[in-house]
Amino acid sequence: MPAGVPEEEEPEAWPLYFFLSYARADGGDGPYLERFHQDLRAEVRLRVGASDASTVGFFDRRSIEPGQDWSAELGAALARCRTFVAMCSPTFFASVYCGREWTVFDGRLRAAAAGGQGSPAVLLPVIWTPLRDPPKVFLRLQYDHQELGTTYAQRGLRYLLQLDRNHDMYQEFLVALATRIVRLAHESPLPPHPEAIDFDQVPNMFQVRPLAGDGGAPSGASKEIGPSGSPGSAEPQQPPADPEPKRELTPDPHQEPHRHRHRQPQPRPETQGGGPSRVTFVLASTSRDEIAVLREHLDFYGSDFDEWTPYRPLHDDRVCVLAQMVAARQGMTSAVTRLDDGVADLLERSTARNEIVILLVDMWAAKLDEIRLALTKYDRRNEPTSGVLVPFNPDDLETHENLQHLKETLASALRNNVMRRDRLFREEIRSREEFDRALIQIIVDSQARIFEHRRIFRAPKTARGLPRLAGP
Repeated sequence: MPAGVPEEEEPEAWPLYFFLSYARADGGDGPYLERFHQDLRAEVRLRVGASDASTVGFFDRRSIEPGQDWSAELGAALARCRTFVAMCSPTFFASVYCGREWTVFDGRLRAAAAGGQGSPAVLLPVIWTPLRDPPKVFLRLQYDHQELGTTYAQRGLRYLLQLDRNHDMYQEFLVALATRIVRLAHESPLPPHPEAIDFDQVPNMFQVRPLAGDGGAPSGASKEIGPSGSPGSAEPQQPPADPEPKRELTPDPHQEPHRHRHRQPQPRPETQGGGPSRVTFVLASTSRDEIAVLREHLDFYGSDFDEWTPYRPLHDDRVCVLAQMVAARQGMTSAVTRLDDGVADLLERSTARNEIVILLVDMWAAKLDEIRLALTKYDRRNEPTSGVLVPFNPDDLETHENLQHLKETLASALRNNVMRRDRLFREEIRSREEFDRALIQIIVDSQARIFEHRRIFRAPKTARGLPRLAGP
């Protein structure tokens, strides 16, 4: 029997061989991630001889029973897991929760190194979907993904799961990863975290430290995704090339209860932007408490503006998560912010950078003075390359009964957009599927208009002479 494995079948005595960290948006995008978890857990169980596969790996959606303290259970798993399997994707590195989980495990690696026990390579990044611009926290791991297969390294694990013809490559990847997990867990057991973990106080590893000279604020003060120190390394974090205020992509609060408290994003300095491959989603929405003055049914709202879930009960995903999932699938980077009276400044910056701005509007929130005035300010600009998308849930009876009045209120705030009848203005988007299609159409049309009408930054062309035919 391998070292560190108990002789008796007591689940709590068994090592927790791996902790699977993933973005909830990725988990809700088809059955693939759940299947991978089950397959990996089964492979690890077979190699260690455990009778119950649930004791060898932690996957929060299945490992926590209803009514349990979510944060305490997750913290306990992070405190004792032997390896940390990070399902890396654009949405993963945009998730504040994934960043916090990474921070906790990174702290255990640093503690082991400080205690003279070395820093074993037990943080295992898995490419879930390709990363066009991998963050430094990922690159610094210096992990050779080619060892797990060329197709996997180029296209990601999700691609292997999508197509039946990839079955053999997927099985080879699965066996190799399970073998590595078991070997590392037995040969390099990481000391457990000695204290209870308070997730509200854990910083996000994917956030960056402030720029030099900004007063030395703590690293958790920024909302920007960017580079950070590597596991087991004392190297300080470096500032990003293009810091910007944004709301982190975070999963549905009902799926991930260790919520952080909202902090308003800081103004970003003027820098060259990401062009038409970057989109900012501006939410004209609000919290449950604020919307309660207008309507009775509040199940579609949470404690903050970015917790609006317009398509309940069929879909619990927050609209900002849906939007950023669409952007990620289009190979784009994205940010989420709240609509306020600074919308004109946001549009000016985005225009200068040739970036896309799309408003996601709750018709009820448009009745609130602050949001209505901000919508009117946006409408007066008559932006030709920004879009507006208005979800509508036909199962929301209160909205259905007040639809005509809500549409009239919205039309008065967005008069120019309504009269223009443009393809970038989409109302009454009735389902999540229609939402995805409409948003893709807005993104594609916006990109086309930017390329057609806006100045795109390119290297200056060099003069070329007329071509010559080779001859004597």
